[in-house]
This record gives sequence, structure tokens and C-alpha cells, in this order.
Amino acid sequence: MGYQSEEALTKAYALLEAGDPAQARNVLAEAIQYDLENKEAPFALWCCSFWERFIASLKAMDAFERGEELVTHWKAFLRDIALRDDTTEKAVYATQRGVFSLSLASYAAADKQDAQQQAETFRKTGLCHKKLGNYADAFSCLTEANRRMPLSAPIIAEMADCYALCGEEKKARVLFREAFFQDAQAVDLDFLDSELICCLIRQVRGKGYTGAALQEWIPVYGTVYGVFSAKRKLKGQEVGILKRNIYAMESERCDPSSDLAVLTPKLINMYFWLIDHYVHTEDNRDKTNEILLKIKMIDRNIYSLYDAK
Repeated sequence: MGYQSEEALTKAYALLEAGDPAQARNVLAEAIQYDLENKEAPFALWCCSFWERFIASLKAMDAFERGEELVTHWKAFLRDIALRDDTTEKAVYATQRGVFSLSLASYAAADKQDAQQQAETFRKTGLCHKKLGNYADAFSCLTEANRRMPLSAPIIAEMADCYALCGEEKKARVLFREAFFQDAQAVDLDFLDSELICCLIRQVRGKGYTGAALQEWIPVYGTVYGVFSAKRKLKGQEVGILKRNIYAMESERCDPSSDLAVLTPKLINMYFWLIDHYVHTEDNRDKTNEILLKIKMIDRNIYSLYDAK
């Protein structure tokens, strides 16, 4: 790589980080003419092209919508780069900083209307801070989001991810388990960064699961693999709700039209929580055995993995 192209790349990355892919593209387009064998510049140029028009199209939107569109488009960006074999870490990192800096500014300028949008704005602001490496600010925003909307799976999952990224794995394990218990399908896997959860996601995805089934199997394998090993005691009211939900799901599984691919892991995860309740309360061992037998009848492999723990 020649000095001129190296200098152009450095300048382009700085512009990408500043959220200006149009100027970054101009710098790269000029420099690449003099260094056609540069292997790093083409991908950086593609990143600029991917975001340039899109960012320009957001000007007419209000601040909150602009932030939402940027965050959503990031997922499309991740899907596209996953199909390429010329990606470079520097270009992705610079693009990430630019996109989430713009998103952060948009959410900061947004009018916070009803309680739900307020909570969502704080969650997304926390997400942006996390993506930018500002973990203290991320925690502050996510805590506020959680205060306004308790038991929200996406909020809890982001808090867990922050804890994991900061090395506080015990807290992360508790909160990840909680998030996937509250609503596994509401957790946005594309924005989770810690190796603790990403390794588990890769393992479950490697078994061929996708979509809603993937989301529901994550807490099941998280339990049998020991990732979700840190647990909490259920409150009395929660136990009643859990038992009612189990009964309803058991009945639903008997319906020939039910989606067993999703219902099965969801029910198994509920069984795990009920077993933990019986263990915590030193309740009748017969009740635990009864639940274990139900798991065995549904999925012998999961039963074997759980029984071997």
C-alpha cells in the first residue's frame, strides 16, 4: 500500500467515524485511482456507498424516526457484510462509530412523548452508547429505561450485555436468563456484542435453528450448557403465573395446528424455571421428578444434557 493511499484511508476512516460517508467516498475514490491493487480501499468504498444515500435521505424525518431508521439499517448492513469475503475490521469499526454517533445525536434531539416512547428512547440511547464503548453512559440510560418499563426483555438483555462487556459475568448471566424468560423473541440478537452471549447464539444457530425457534432455544441451551447458571428466586405471584402459563402451553401443544418448533423450547425453559423454584424452596422431590419426566418425553437429548449437569 502506497503512502498516498494509506493516508487517504486514514482520512476516510476519520470521516466515516464522523458520520460523513459522502466525503469519505470522495477521498477514497480519488486515492484508489493511484493504487489499483489496494485490497483495503474497495470495501471501505463500499461501506461509504452503502450509507451515503441512506443518510442523506433521513434529513426530512423527525429526530426519533431518524434514529430508528439508522439503527434498523445497521442490521441490513450486518447482513450484507456477512455475505462478503473482503471485509476489514477498520472499515466496519469506523462505520459503526459513525452510524451510532448519528443515531445518538438523533435520539438526544427526539421529543419524548408517551411513557413507552420515553423508555424506548432511553433504551436506544443506551444501545448507542454501548456501541460507542461508553458503558457508564449506557448503564445510566438503560437503568432509566428499565425504571420506566420494568421487565422489558430488550432492555434487560442490553443491560446484561453491558455487564458482560465490563467483565461482570455473574450479573450478566442473571440478566440474560431473565431477558429470555420474559420474552425470548423480543431480544434483538443483532445488537448483542459480548462473547458470553454471542458464543451461545453461534452454538444454537449451528444446530440449524433460525427465527423464533432460535430465540426460544437459546435459554434452553443456555441452561444446559451452564451459561445461564446464575439464578434468582421466583416470587409467589410469579410461581402462580408460571404454572398457569405451563398449563396453557401444554394444552396448546396438543393442538395439531400448534407451532411445536417454537412451543417446545419455550415450554422446556418454563419447566427449567419451575424446577429451580422447587429446588430453591426445597419443595417435594416428586414434583421435580414429574417435571423432569415431562422434559424427557418432549426432548430426550435436552433431558440427558440437563440430567448430566
